[in-house]
Amino acid sequence: MNLNEYLNCHKSRSFSETLFSFIDKSGFKDSMIYKKADIDRKLFSKIRCSENYIPRKNVIIKLCLALKLNPNDFNKLLNSAGYSLSESKFDRVISWCLENKIYDLSKVNDYLYTFCGTIL
Repeated sequence: MNLNEYLNCHKSRSFSETLFSFIDKSGFKDSMIYKKADIDRKLFSKIRCSENYIPRKNVIIKLCLALKLNPNDFNKLLNSAGYSLSESKFDRVISWCLENKIYDLSKVNDYLYTFCGTIL
C-alpha cells in the first residue's frame, strides 16, 4: 500500500464534520447552539462554511458545553481539531465540570475565574 492509499484508508473526519454530526444528533438548531455557546453568528458561519477552519480551543470547549457532550464525545470533538485537555489547572477545571455534568457556561466560567482567574 502506498502512502496515498494509506492516507485515504485512515482518513478521519474533519472538525466541521464531527461538530455538525454532534449538532445533528442533538436535534437543536445551529442558532440555539451558537447562542448557548455565546459565539458570534459570523464566527459560527465561518465554521459552517469553511470546512478546513479550526477555531480556538476555547471556542470548541464552549460548543462542547452547549451540546452537553459527555467526556468521550467532548474529547472526540477536541481531538478532531487537533486539541486535547492537558494537566493545566484550566483544563482540569473543565474536566471536573464535565465529570460533574456542569454544562452551563456561566457556572463553568465562575469556576474558571475562581480557580484560574480567567474565563472561556
